[in-house]
Amino acid sequence: MKELEAELQTIKSQGLYRSLKTSSGRCVCSNDYLGLARDERIRAAIVDALESGVPHGSTGSRLLAGHHAEFDALERAFAQWQGSEAALFFGSGYAANLGLLTALLDSDSLVLSDELNHASLIDGLRLTKAPRKVIPHLDLSAYERALSEGRRGQSYVVVESLYGMDGDIAPLRELADLCRKYKARLIVDEAHATGLFGRAGAGLVSQLGVRDAVFASVHTCGKALGHMGAFICGSADLKSFLINRSRSFIFSTALPPFMAVGLLKAIEIIASDEELRSRPAKLGARLRKRLEGRVDTGMSASQIVPLIVGEGALALSLAKQLAQRGWDARAIRPPTVPEGTCRIRLALHNGISDEELEQLGSDILIALELQEGREDEFIT
Repeated sequence: MKELEAELQTIKSQGLYRSLKTSSGRCVCSNDYLGLARDERIRAAIVDALESGVPHGSTGSRLLAGHHAEFDALERAFAQWQGSEAALFFGSGYAANLGLLTALLDSDSLVLSDELNHASLIDGLRLTKAPRKVIPHLDLSAYERALSEGRRGQSYVVVESLYGMDGDIAPLRELADLCRKYKARLIVDEAHATGLFGRAGAGLVSQLGVRDAVFASVHTCGKALGHMGAFICGSADLKSFLINRSRSFIFSTALPPFMAVGLLKAIEIIASDEELRSRPAKLGARLRKRLEGRVDTGMSASQIVPLIVGEGALALSLAKQLAQRGWDARAIRPPTVPEGTCRIRLALHNGISDEELEQLGSDILIALELQEGREDEFIT
C-alpha cells in the first residue's frame, strides 16, 4: 500500500487531490439543466409503472433476459424525437462512447479527435487499433489538412456539439461539409445539448440541420433529461451492428425498465415546453454579460459558463469564496482541463431564479475582488 500512499501524496502536493462530498448551498455545478431530476410528473409516471408491474430490475443483458417492451417503445420514441432512423439505449454515456468507437474502428481507420473531447471519447479511441490524430480545438483548417492526406480505410471525425467544460459550440455545419467533401463519417456527442437546443429540444445536430451528414450521435440522459443512460442514434444498420459488436452493450446488465417509462415522460415534457428548454442558455448569456471584462469565460455560448482563472490554487480559492457566500461551485483542474486553464465551471439550470442569478453575479465579482493581490493566501 505504500505506493498508493506515495501517489496520493504526490496528487495532494500538486493541488489535484479530490474527495467525495454531498452538495450543499445553492448548487451551480449540476447538469440537471431543466430540473427534471425531481420533476413530480416523471416521478408519478415511474411510480405508476412500478405499481402496474414493470420490474424494478432488468435481470440481465438486453440479449438475454434483460430486454423489455419498454425499451422498444423508448428507442422508437427517441429516434423519432431525434429525426434518426434508429436509436439504441446504453447504460451510460461512457458506455455508449466506448461501445460505439470500439465496435466501429479498426487498424485501417483514421480518427480525427478534437483535443477537448470528453474522456469517454478519448478512452474509446485508446481501446481501438485505429491511428488517431488529435486536432486543435475546433480548428477547421487542421481538420481539413488531416482529411486531405487520405487513408486506405474509413476516416472519422469525432467531436462534441457543446463542450461541457467550456460551453462553446462546435461548427457542425462546416464539419459536415468537410466530411462530405472527404467522405469521412461524422460522430457527434450531444451530451450537453440534448434537451436544450434544436427542434423540440433534440439538440444541436437538429438545430444546425446536419442530421443527414451525421453518421452517429450520442445523447446522454443524465443531464437535461434528469435520468441515466444514453442513446446512440443513426441508421437501422448501425443499430443492428452495435447490438452484435458493441461489447459495452452486449456484456452489460440492462438498466431497469421503469427508467424507460420515466425517460418517455421526460421527452414529452421537453418537447412540449420551449421556455423550459431555452431558459438555461438565457441565464448563461445574462451572467456572461454581467462578468464581461472581469473574468475569462472563454468562448461560452450556452448554459455552461467557465470562470477560467489559470492555476489550480486560484480555482480552489474562488470556489472557497463562493462557498462562503452559499454557493456550491466546484474547482475544475487537470486532467479534466488542460494545465493552466483551471476554472470554476458554472452550470446554469432552471432551479436558479432570476434573483439568484443576480446574486450569483454579485458574489462572483466580490470573490474576484477579494482574490486580487492575495495570492499568498490561496489554498493549495
